[in-house]
Amino acid sequence: NSSTTSSRIQKFYRRDSIVINPPVEVPTASPLSKGEAAEGREGLKTRGGLYLTGGRLARAKRYDIAIAACNKLGLPLKIFGRDFAGYTDELKAMAGSTIEFVGEVSESEKWKLFSGARAYIFPSDNEDFGIVSVESQACGCPVIGFRSGGIAETVIDGQTGVLFDDLTVNSCVAAIKKLEKLDIKPSVCITNAQNFSKEIFISKIKKLTSGF
Repeated sequence: NSSTTSSRIQKFYRRDSIVINPPVEVPTASPLSKGEAAEGREGLKTRGGLYLTGGRLARAKRYDIAIAACNKLGLPLKIFGRDFAGYTDELKAMAGSTIEFVGEVSESEKWKLFSGARAYIFPSDNEDFGIVSVESQACGCPVIGFRSGGIAETVIDGQTGVLFDDLTVNSCVAAIKKLEKLDIKPSVCITNAQNFSKEIFISKIKKLTSGF
């Protein structure tokens, strides 16, 4: 599903592998208005100041870093997703007044969150692929993520988001500040996400199986 997984297969099994990224469901309609797309004014600065994180709320995902970074900067952060092993209670205990938990959301609700957010924060370590980060870009929402695993393959640093090198609060804070100085185009994020669409997945599978 990614070059990250492929390298692990080579390391542990000494076997080559073919990478076919998983299909990512994307909204049927672009989150950009026709006017924004036509006039090229759909930059990051036209979006709201809200930051977003979430998915499966498990300890390994390191959402605590996103919360601590937004606490430090006093930024509004919404957290969505299903609780895993009581981790949500731990996160709520450290959350400041600008942090909001919205629980599990439907697909349509998730697209709305992505479409209105300034950026999605993805502090997870060594994620095999990271479908949520691609979903975010598919809605024109850039990603702030830890440079590890599949995230380094799906986010173009400086163009569709910002990657940080240390899994620490300060490194995440620096990445948020860097993003604030960039004018990332949602249209560029959307174009990048289309590289991981269902149609491309099917095409690669058909090409692979035609040789059997």
